[in-house]
Amino acid sequence: MCTIMKEQDVSYHFLERVILKLELRQLRYFLAIANAKSYSAAAQNLFVTQPTLTWNIQKLEEELDTRLFYQTTRGIELTESGEILFEEGKNILSNVDDMLEHIQLRGDNQKKTLKVGITALFVIQYMDQIVNYISSNPEVELTFIQHGSVVLQKMLANKEIDLGLLSFPIYEPSIEIEKLRTSNPNYKISVVVPPDHPLAAKKSIKFPDLEGYEICSFTKDYVLGKILYERCEAFGFTPNVIFTNNNWEVLLKNIEATRTLTLMPDVIKKIRKDSELKWIPLVDKASEFNVGIAKLKETSLSEPAVRFIECIREN
Repeated sequence: MCTIMKEQDVSYHFLERVILKLELRQLRYFLAIANAKSYSAAAQNLFVTQPTLTWNIQKLEEELDTRLFYQTTRGIELTESGEILFEEGKNILSNVDDMLEHIQLRGDNQKKTLKVGITALFVIQYMDQIVNYISSNPEVELTFIQHGSVVLQKMLANKEIDLGLLSFPIYEPSIEIEKLRTSNPNYKISVVVPPDHPLAAKKSIKFPDLEGYEICSFTKDYVLGKILYERCEAFGFTPNVIFTNNNWEVLLKNIEATRTLTLMPDVIKKIRKDSELKWIPLVDKASEFNVGIAKLKETSLSEPAVRFIECIREN
C-alpha cells in the first residue's frame, strides 16, 4: 500500500528528526556551506579545516538519513531536504543566538548580589566554606543576615533574603529546606546546668524533668526557644522561663550566676570548652535538629545562589 503525504507533512517529520539529532555546531557548518556553495570557502569563513566540515556534514546526513547537498557543474546545491533545513535552520539559529544574547546581557547588567540568612552557630560551623565562596566569587556582593531560624524562615517567605542556612522544622509553608549531607548535618541538644544543680547528677534528661525548674532560654525567634515551649506544653506544663536571650554566651553566664538551667546545642560545648558546667543529653523526639539550605518553593535560583549552595555542600 502506498501512502501519499502532503509536502508540509514531509517537512514536519523531517524537522522533527532534525530537532532530536541536530547539534548547533553542525547547523552552523551546514548554513555556512549552503551560503558559500563551497566546502573550501565555508572552511575559510569558519576558520576550520575542510575535512572537519566534510566529516560533520557526513555525520549529520547519517543521523538524519538523508542527503543535504549534491554536486553540480556550478558547485554544490541543496537537496529538497537541504532546502527545508536551510530555511528552518536559519530561524532556529537566529532564535538561539537571540536567546544567548539575552541571557548574556541579563547576566552582564544584573548586579550580582546574594542575601543569606544564617544563625551564629552555622557561621562558625561553615566558616571555611563561606570564606572559600567569598574568595572564589569576588564579583558577588554577599550579605549575611544573622538571626534565629524561625525569624529567617519568615524573612525568606517575605523575600527579604535569597537563601537560608537554617535548622528544621519548617514553619513557613512557602519555603523548602534541603537537608545537608555534610560533616555538620545536624546538632543535638543538651541540658546545661551548674555542677550543684539538682539535675546535675542525671545521665540524661527528658522534658518532664524540667517542670518547676527556672530556665534561661533562647527566644522563640530560635527553633530551640520555640521547641522548649511546644514540648513542655505537650507534656502538660508551661516552662518556667525567667530570662531570654539569643546569645549563647550570655545564657551560659546567666545560669552560672542564677544557678538555673538552659537548653543548648551540644556543639557549643566544644566551642566554649567550659569545664565547670554539666552538659546532659536531652532525650526526646525533638532533641536533634537537621540543618539545611532553605529557599522559596518553585523559585529559580540565581547563579550566585547555586554556587553558594555548592560551596556549603563541601563541608
